[in-house]
Amino acid sequence: MEYQVSHSGQFSHRLQQPSVEDNTRVITTDAADIAEGTHRGRLVHLELLAMLVFLQISQSFLSPDDGLQRAVFNWMLLLVVFSAIRTFSRSRTRRYLALGAGVLGYALNSYSELGGSVWYLAAADVCFIIVFVLLLIALGESVFSSARNHLNRIFGAICIYIVMGLLFALVYSLLEIFQPGSFSLAVLPEDSAGHQETLSRLIYFSNVTLTTLGYGDIQPVSRPARNFATLEAMVGQLYLAIVVARLVGVHIATDTSNPKDDRS
Repeated sequence: MEYQVSHSGQFSHRLQQPSVEDNTRVITTDAADIAEGTHRGRLVHLELLAMLVFLQISQSFLSPDDGLQRAVFNWMLLLVVFSAIRTFSRSRTRRYLALGAGVLGYALNSYSELGGSVWYLAAADVCFIIVFVLLLIALGESVFSSARNHLNRIFGAICIYIVMGLLFALVYSLLEIFQPGSFSLAVLPEDSAGHQETLSRLIYFSNVTLTTLGYGDIQPVSRPARNFATLEAMVGQLYLAIVVARLVGVHIATDTSNPKDDRS
């Protein structure tokens, strides 16, 4: 509200209308909230986070020698894909592409149980790599957007970290298929059981590398394996630094733009 003095010495006032930039900023922020599914506190990444954590823990208890338990692991990968579909709220094309790649990967893994070639397993790995790459893009847009739901952003940041570990594990699995002996692993049969056992070990190796624990029980041997392992360690460290800085910056910016009213 602005005050003006008239020629007669009396005070008059007029309301200051919000500028076009202010209206645009509000509309853009609200649209970002709705597009990310965070309007009214909706936590769209919580289901995905629960599925990813469940996959990480349960896969270590599944025996690759049992056909039923291999099928359970395959189903869990497909459930992760279905949970990821809810994250693709901005792009219908990504949603259908991820769904198609996930279903195709599941079908290829299932067909390999009937005695298919190892190349079907490699194609299945490529399908799930496509799903996780699309998922990382969608989660990145959510975490680094201007949406107001900080808790949903934190869940999304954790999902990115877990998905990166799974993505590198699938890349390592492809390296082991195309260039056997890329990692210091025991020689396993080139079938579904051997592939799942190798993938389970590489998920463990990928998480150890991403967090830079470096136990040393599994080591990259070939040159591509060493380069990818080094890249993963660098990405893991840079991601933590960048995402923490982003979350802190958004929190400070939100507190600055919405100061609390301390008046009694």
